[in-house]
Amino acid sequence: MSEEVKEKQRIAFLLGSFNPIHTGHLYMAASALNDDLVDRVIFVPSMQNPWKEEVEVSFTHRCFMVQLAIDELEHCHLSSIDFRTPEPHYSSNTLRLLKEEYPEDDLYLIIGADIVDDIKDWNEGDWILENFKLIVVNRNGHHFKTAVDGYISNTLEISSTMIRFLINEGKQIYPLVPKVVSQYIKRYNLYK
Repeated sequence: MSEEVKEKQRIAFLLGSFNPIHTGHLYMAASALNDDLVDRVIFVPSMQNPWKEEVEVSFTHRCFMVQLAIDELEHCHLSSIDFRTPEPHYSSNTLRLLKEEYPEDDLYLIIGADIVDDIKDWNEGDWILENFKLIVVNRNGHHFKTAVDGYISNTLEISSTMIRFLINEGKQIYPLVPKVVSQYIKRYNLYK
């Protein structure tokens, strides 16, 4: 009985609270795929960023919204692996689990230019830089010194904070978020 040989893939992880996911996130993933920087993008919602206030919308809701948003995107997937990471939910803990899950693949992190130079100061930052290649997303006015393996120059200037503000003000959020995400937020009366 012959064992099937799995082809090595270039897999990028996009970590974040996705509170909520928006078209800027989708554009980053699509750019990484379209520019042939990677073969797959995996969205990894965080349970709770240890450096931010507690997220008001549950991990489950945020995972559902990510799945709805990426359903139509080829080669994009959701990982709810952060549910298994111990507290505090450091990125390094999540990335260790992901490295165990994809031991044979080339692993990348999609990260903003505004924080790429800070990775070395993160919990186990040196380990992250040794085990994950970096794809940096342009952020207007931010320059970085860290060596990277890919660069996404065109981005959409949208933030989850802006989306939450618009919802609170009773304003339109589509097309800043996919229509299915807008409908989900309305259905469950989130961010009010």
